[in-house]
Amino acid sequence: MMKTLFSAILSFLLLQSGGLASQDKNSISVPEFADDGWEVASLSSVGMDEAKFIQLLIRLEQIGEHRVHDILVVKDRKLVFERYFPGRKFNLGQYTGGTGYDRNDLHVLCSATKSVTSALLGIAIDKGYVDSIEQKVFDFFPEYASLLAQEPAKGKMTIKHLLTMTSGLTYDDESLPYTDRNNDMNRFFSSHDPIRFLLEKPLFAEPGAVFDYDNCNTNILGQIIRKAANRRVDAFAKKYLLDPLGVAEYQWQIVRDDVVLCSGDLHLKPRDMAKFGLLFLDRGEWKGERIISSRWCDVSTAAFLNPNDYNHEFPWANGYGYQWWRKTYEVRLRSHPSFFAYGWGGQCIIVIPDLNMVVVITAGNWYKAEAISPFSIVSNYIIPAVKFLKAKE
Repeated sequence: MMKTLFSAILSFLLLQSGGLASQDKNSISVPEFADDGWEVASLSSVGMDEAKFIQLLIRLEQIGEHRVHDILVVKDRKLVFERYFPGRKFNLGQYTGGTGYDRNDLHVLCSATKSVTSALLGIAIDKGYVDSIEQKVFDFFPEYASLLAQEPAKGKMTIKHLLTMTSGLTYDDESLPYTDRNNDMNRFFSSHDPIRFLLEKPLFAEPGAVFDYDNCNTNILGQIIRKAANRRVDAFAKKYLLDPLGVAEYQWQIVRDDVVLCSGDLHLKPRDMAKFGLLFLDRGEWKGERIISSRWCDVSTAAFLNPNDYNHEFPWANGYGYQWWRKTYEVRLRSHPSFFAYGWGGQCIIVIPDLNMVVVITAGNWYKAEAISPFSIVSNYIIPAVKFLKAKE
């Protein structure tokens, strides 16, 4: 009771004064400099209101078990907000037994990994390993040509269909627990030939006809990269993406031999997740070095379709590109289009170009409904903290 009353009083004072004194324990400090490629700065130096962030922290305290693990904000290419919270660690659909997060912890991206895989496909095209997204999928897998005889329509399937989740392949890793041997993800991991297992799945629709968000698409993309570049995806990513970004610590899940799990469970530090977001905000450049073509950054993050035209499972998005989601925030009567990587449990790398901003939020909502959504954090606290924003007249 007293705690709630104190928070309410503090919220009122913040609204009246615009913030707390710098020596107060609830004030916002500048993120720690770590010689990891980030310039750090205060919120006020980039025109953001510290009071909104204190209100956010108060709101999280009021919720109690909010299961948010970290929140980072990059504004004008500077890391200006960084906060970590306790949480249960998680890997491959299960809790590991570990708890607690700080900036040195790797965090599981879950399906936000898909946007990284899309970036790797773009790099493979940039470097000439892959000709275009219009290439037929089975061109890369001549050893499975017999599958086309069984179902000729699969011959129409292109890389673009995989990127946009419109391959038409039947795949289900949600109806049953991951531990069930009939779950398709379980079968993918246990198969002696995981990619054949995916490619031989029957079509439920003609390629290109229906959006259906399934992990099989991204894992086939990963193997296309491996086949085209003759380099396993984790090694390809190290050479062409992670090393250039200065990402030293990470973890991929290996399915078997030369097959890497590309649909999920890449582990990165949140600061390195933010680097990936800034790379796309800057249309493929990092510290003046070209890593991905600007064209790929533009086309892959544009809305190719609206997932809500196909089902109602994704109310938090209004567009889908090449393994990137789209969402427009309406704040103070202004529209702020964004694109974002998103993963199970609340893993987000959100890029808001018109605000020159990247937001990273990770969370542990794997088996419980979220107490506060990452999108409400952005719309109710982070965007309104930009001081120059005024309601459109």
